Amino acid sequence: MSLVELRFFIFAALVVLLYYILPKKVQWLVLLTASVAFYLTYGWEMLPFLLASAVIAYFAGRKIEQFQVAFRKDTAAAKKRCKPVLLTAVALLAALLVYAKVGTAVMAAITELLHAQQLSAFPVIVALGVSYYTFSLISYLADIYRRQDKAEHDFLRLLLFTIYFPKVLQGPISRHKNLAPQLLEQHRFDYKEFCFGLQLMVWGYFKKMVIADRLAIFVNTVFGNIAGETGAHLLVALVFSAVQIYCDFSGCMDIVGGFSQILGLKLEENFDRPFFSKSAAEFWRRWHITLGTWFKDYIYMPIVISPRVIGLSKKVRDKFGVRPGKAVMTVVPLTAVWLLTGLWHGTGWTYIIWGLYWGALIICSTVFEPEIKKITKALHINTETGSWKVFQMVRTFLLFVFARMLTVPGSAYNILRVGKRLLLRFHPEGFFDGSLYALGLDRPNFLLALVCIGVLWGVSCMQEKGICVRERIAGSNIVFRWAIYYIGFFAILIFGVYGPGYDAASFIYMKF
Repeated sequence: MSLVELRFFIFAALVVLLYYILPKKVQWLVLLTASVAFYLTYGWEMLPFLLASAVIAYFAGRKIEQFQVAFRKDTAAAKKRCKPVLLTAVALLAALLVYAKVGTAVMAAITELLHAQQLSAFPVIVALGVSYYTFSLISYLADIYRRQDKAEHDFLRLLLFTIYFPKVLQGPISRHKNLAPQLLEQHRFDYKEFCFGLQLMVWGYFKKMVIADRLAIFVNTVFGNIAGETGAHLLVALVFSAVQIYCDFSGCMDIVGGFSQILGLKLEENFDRPFFSKSAAEFWRRWHITLGTWFKDYIYMPIVISPRVIGLSKKVRDKFGVRPGKAVMTVVPLTAVWLLTGLWHGTGWTYIIWGLYWGALIICSTVFEPEIKKITKALHINTETGSWKVFQMVRTFLLFVFARMLTVPGSAYNILRVGKRLLLRFHPEGFFDGSLYALGLDRPNFLLALVCIGVLWGVSCMQEKGICVRERIAGSNIVFRWAIYYIGFFAILIFGVYGPGYDAASFIYMKF
């Protein structure tokens, strides 16, 4: 059951109704039942992966806590006992994740081969949301080990945190200490939160169904026929794909965040208008925020403070100087983080290259920051002007567009084909001769996409200036307020993309 299906709207309305009319002490059981039912709509075969992960985390968390209580006066002894439990549990969770990512792909390839030979095939099971709930459970165990969280003594309550349906398929990657207490609290109906939640959901559906799904038609058409397209068309498709993936993923986050707000719950923010970023590092602090903070807290920082990296830094410093020694503390952890980030997004070489591309940009901007400042000063560039900041934002956006070229074509061969056409067969007349309107979107739909992107940009500019759009709407007179509501609702109803061939389950980040 996708978030954009009619049956989800019926399901969500029923959940909200039961959530508020039943006794408040069973609200968490309503959410647990609804979450299990929601997940089962994708097939019962996927549930064992999730249950196995929750069982591992539950018993490991209890065991770590037991050792900490038993050795409360001897921290060193407690860590010595807890560490093997933590590492074993993390290894098991990672094994399930790797199997879900790599094993299912291998099984699918074998199945396709057997079909080609007209032999019996293996069933291929894809564990939906496995990256998101696995990372959440690993952070749960790590926080218990660090004494930053407490172990859950009720398995069903931990299961609710794991499978809470608005976030289970695409995140955000929630921390147990932030979300679990909210799930167990008793919530009264709040009209303001209800309205704000609905507004956020409508905005999310607008981004997903009106913008992202419309742009997807153009992008899929162009990249479905790379050999027959010009560089100009491919460039437009790459730019559109950048906006598409943002509207698709951030739209989903708005939908699940708005629905949770209706229930009185606050999920972590996952986007902070990343296209206003002035550097690659800032971009990834604003894009998929919970993934970035997860890697920072559980990969980057442990590597930085590890004795081996500190020792390596000291050796390099003694042999080559202070600055190279410091660079080790940047290069090693960031390389590990971005290699893993690439693997998180996909298992092919293109994703590894994609991860190393972003890692190299961030590493170079950090290590060579003094030289960059000297060049800027030598060129007499005033870095405080608005024009320079606009240049930085455009530059960062183009870096993101180029990164899309590493993944959207689907293979290394297609990447080279796209690059060749951008360089040798650009044909700029393709921007003006009307051929853009023959690539899945006719002229009205193409122009509508541009107008809607303009609306998105305008709202984002207001938010970037600190203006709370929802507060502004709520503070307006009733006629204007309800006019905005109706415009938003009917814009989705009239201009949303659906119909024959529409895949309602095609949220891009459900694949990760």
